[in-house]
Amino acid sequence: RIDNVVDVADLPAAPARTRAYGDWMIWMAHRAWLNDPSLVELDFTNMEMPLGHIEKRIAPKLMQAMETNTHLQVLTLSNANLQRIQALELAQSLRKNKTLLELNLECNCLDSNAVRELALGIQSNRECRLEAFRVSHQKQMGQFFGRPTEEAIGQMMDQNETIVKLGFECDDAHWRNLIDRSLLRNNDVWRRRQAAPLDEALPAAEERTLGHLLLQAPPKRSATELFPRDSAPHTIFRKYVEQNGKLPTTAQLQSFAKNLGTPLTYSIAAPLIKECRAEMLNTAEGKEVVIIDAFGKDAAGVLRGWSEVNNEQWSVEIWAGDGKRYMFKSNKEPGFSVSPAWGEWLGAQSRRPSLSRAGA
Repeated sequence: RIDNVVDVADLPAAPARTRAYGDWMIWMAHRAWLNDPSLVELDFTNMEMPLGHIEKRIAPKLMQAMETNTHLQVLTLSNANLQRIQALELAQSLRKNKTLLELNLECNCLDSNAVRELALGIQSNRECRLEAFRVSHQKQMGQFFGRPTEEAIGQMMDQNETIVKLGFECDDAHWRNLIDRSLLRNNDVWRRRQAAPLDEALPAAEERTLGHLLLQAPPKRSATELFPRDSAPHTIFRKYVEQNGKLPTTAQLQSFAKNLGTPLTYSIAAPLIKECRAEMLNTAEGKEVVIIDAFGKDAAGVLRGWSEVNNEQWSVEIWAGDGKRYMFKSNKEPGFSVSPAWGEWLGAQSRRPSLSRAGA
């Protein structure tokens, strides 16, 4: 039995991920438990973990392992059947974990109390290094988690100085504003820290007015990480962008959804656009984009960073091939479009067959 293995060097060969994914998950969870130095990323996206009381060697073991693991940096459990009980165990581990940089728990079975406890766990850990935290689109939950959870997330972000990407929908205006300001602050700090060694060598940025942004190179990762298959609103958004080559306004997305026979209310469509746009821009960082300023003059370069506050204060930085830096700013929301390559990448998701699953 793999449970009897106490040394990473004695681990058996990895089971086949597609043919025996349950055995593979047991093997991966045990690697995290043993604090395998070579395990820096663990991804169970769209792989249904058994319930904790049925199989204790996967979800419960993995959650507890995160308390002492000092090597795992990226934990992706999107649409992985994570239950609230295991989320509470993970919340306790997050009070002590000092290594994790990215945590994705979207599209699972967490309730508002579980998300609140996760936030409290992160907030209590002054040595937390988390940079990305995502908990949106929980099954059997509405769009929002309620005021106590929003307060916990808001207070977490107010005290946290490392999280630069947050997947969480906030309804309360006060806490939403606090979260937005905290994200803007953390992103500014992160960019200054990343650019600090190069400050003297970099030329001054030429400032222009932001008018329109075109995303050129599509991501290499799976589209399901941006647009979960089991989320009807995300599927509608993806189809709109694929067919029209641009990001919709709220009214355009609502009209498109109505024509598909799946109406979206404003309270769903507006935050959905904001969330998907942020995910697309985050994914595009480090890749080629084209920006058109208010006078119709375009500039091509690599997207180095972006920020926005309440759709009113936009800032986008690119580095051009000629060594110039451009900082595009606007006091209103710019237009966004995607290249044909992005359109093909978005369309590939709907054509990709589902993986067959085998039991452990």
